[in-house]
Amino acid sequence: MKEQAILYDTTYCTGCNTCTYKCIQEFGDHKLAALGFFRTVVQIKDDGMVKKQCMSCKDPQCVQASSGAFTKSAYGPVLLDVAKLKDGKNAANACPFHAIQYDESSGKAINCNMCAHRLTAGQKPACVEACPSGALQSGDYEAMAGKAKELAASKKLKIYGLKENGGTHLIVLTKADPLALGYPAVGRKRLQAELTGDLTALPLVAGAVYAGLKKYSDRRAAVEKSSGKPEAK
Repeated sequence: MKEQAILYDTTYCTGCNTCTYKCIQEFGDHKLAALGFFRTVVQIKDDGMVKKQCMSCKDPQCVQASSGAFTKSAYGPVLLDVAKLKDGKNAANACPFHAIQYDESSGKAINCNMCAHRLTAGQKPACVEACPSGALQSGDYEAMAGKAKELAASKKLKIYGLKENGGTHLIVLTKADPLALGYPAVGRKRLQAELTGDLTALPLVAGAVYAGLKKYSDRRAAVEKSSGKPEAK
């Protein structure tokens, strides 16, 4: 299988979190979601959207920090074997994107694996398949990277993920500065993890998915008034 990537164009995202709900159903993570842990969730900001999930780094720090529980696949996703994970805190602290969801009480962690089971079956990730606005696309890495560059040039957008931490398999397009929106400031080169500080991502409260309905309505109206949805893929 060729190297895969997910392209997230925030200018088409309404913040509906259909991707989040579909992900919960796909993995049966209802109990974790009730506790505020999600593999992916969209946060609505005044100037754009922030999609919280594993960036699927090309050279991820979590692999070394987890003593083999996390592994990097040749086709893109970072895979987690929960049976081998003795303490998810090290892996969570090592992630420069603060993307690994870690449960302090159990010592376990969850992360987006790009629906590896679907990719290997020739299907799209669940979030991509479910997205009603066309904000999510997936396919061969080179094709998605090329599409991101084309859209960035034509729509005057910023690209996040092509170079951060040596490159990731989640590529994000934003109109505003991605760092101003809340995406972490991560250097281009992969750095050794510094585990002295507690960078463990706090659980995203379950109610956050349902909050901001007014912003969601305004955002949806703005998207519908724009140039229209992207062509179906």
